[in-house]
Amino acid sequence: MTNPFIETRDHAEATAAAGQGRNRDWWETKPMTYADWASSDRIPETDEDFQEIENYVLATGPWLKSWFETLRLDGKTCLDLGSGSGIFSSLLARRGANVMSMDLTEAGVALTRRTTGFFGSPTSVVRGDAENSPFKSDSFDFVYSWGVLHHTSDMDRAVSEAGRVLKPGGRGMMMVYYKRSVVYYVHGLFWLTFRGKMFSGHNFESVQDFYTDGFYHRYLTKTELGHKLQAAGVEVSHFTVTQYKKKILPFVPVWLDEILKRNFGMCLVAEFEKPEKVTAI
Repeated sequence: MTNPFIETRDHAEATAAAGQGRNRDWWETKPMTYADWASSDRIPETDEDFQEIENYVLATGPWLKSWFETLRLDGKTCLDLGSGSGIFSSLLARRGANVMSMDLTEAGVALTRRTTGFFGSPTSVVRGDAENSPFKSDSFDFVYSWGVLHHTSDMDRAVSEAGRVLKPGGRGMMMVYYKRSVVYYVHGLFWLTFRGKMFSGHNFESVQDFYTDGFYHRYLTKTELGHKLQAAGVEVSHFTVTQYKKKILPFVPVWLDEILKRNFGMCLVAEFEKPEKVTAI
């Protein structure tokens, strides 16, 4: 049985230069559309396809749905960093923001334009590299990045760029995969033991290649992400650990599932602010 993650990784290694070249190749081949990774028909075409993307994102992510419902960005400039399918760009625009959508891939740029057009919430769209942002420093009131920067070849540089383009006094939100999550350990143990990958030299980090999307992928602790954001010149105001609606483990009762998701969910969310510049007297 073929593995879509390994197949896509092998293709990127064979056809693209190391670094962001391979990252881009992976996502050009498998753009984020929330369709089955193994499917050959992953690109939305009909009105129903585009509506289904939004329905899926909001139905499977109750924490994220609630976050968007309380978000107010009227008149604010917002960067959707790694826009992918474009659904988050559309949701940000509908919260009043003037959105700049940026993606590393042509596939992401095209999808973002089509998705935001379908929902009547068009944004400015540009293809760009998170590790070398094309924007001037202090350009945006809000920087949004959901499940993107842990996929870059140099995450420290990408996070630093996110901090650079954020205005003093500006805010942001970033989600990365959480290293303390049930997913990290259960999936890792499954592949290392039951699939025998430990016998070919794999460990918890390297075995991610078999079950995690993207050419590059990292799971981070709160401390690790906090240090990266601090080095980027922003201050974390709040961490949230969350998980998608599906049970974190199939056999646990609802009350325990909720506790596990709040403490050991797959998604580590950091909300942050960039301090105002201090004017010398």
